[in-house]
Amino acid sequence: MELIKSLKSLLNKKYTGDKPLITFMTNYVTALDLVDCCVYAGGSPVLTDDIVESHNIIPHAGVNAVMLNFGTITREYLDIMVNIGRSANKFNVPVMLDPAAISASPFRGEAIKRVLDEVQISILKGNLGEIKTILGYEAKAKGIDSFEDESDGEECCVKLAKDRNMIVSMTGKEDIITDGKTLVKIKNGTPRLQRVVGTGSSTGALITTFSGHTDDYFLSTVLGILIMGISGEMAEKRLKELDGNRTFKLYLHDALSNITPEELEEYANISIKEL
Repeated sequence: MELIKSLKSLLNKKYTGDKPLITFMTNYVTALDLVDCCVYAGGSPVLTDDIVESHNIIPHAGVNAVMLNFGTITREYLDIMVNIGRSANKFNVPVMLDPAAISASPFRGEAIKRVLDEVQISILKGNLGEIKTILGYEAKAKGIDSFEDESDGEECCVKLAKDRNMIVSMTGKEDIITDGKTLVKIKNGTPRLQRVVGTGSSTGALITTFSGHTDDYFLSTVLGILIMGISGEMAEKRLKELDGNRTFKLYLHDALSNITPEELEEYANISIKEL
């Protein structure tokens, strides 16, 4: 499959490519996991949460990609996000948005609308509950968790991708990535990934870092989600009888840092179709 060949080539850049500089505006819960995953993907992380710095860090530092995460959003943080997003747009730097827990309060709903209206997002990664909330649909969600049956996931992702002219990726029992023209489904992963806080945000960090390696943001999105799923499977295989979530997370990070193009090809359970 040509897609697998392209994914292997992009993954190999974590070993052979230049280190893209990735700016993270993330939550304080998973910040360390995100910068670790950035390094695993061959990137160099820089975190910022200063209103003055938000106006000039993109051109001054030579940033290659930006991740915005809503996990612990505040009004001040929202202003900083918009500033960085606008600057990224001005300098043609891709912006990845993770709308974590946006259904938790009216403020979060207002905040996501402002970001989407004022910043051209390149990639959005969320669960179906978050995607439905953005579309204005009734969503079965609680905090960062979605309780949707995902039967209408493909339809919702395609609609949002077309409405906002961006790549939309939905993580769930079956992962979906679409730009409104092409759709990829990934069936890798394990339910254990949902029991470890931060795996969703970490997936966003992988996507963003690989977007710093390439201009093909659809490919970088597929790769970030795919290797999280594969690494989850590899980590689960190492578990012994009494091992719990903390051990699983340790093995997950080992797998993410060590995964090879050959392992990607061996484990990938992926399909693609034109819409």
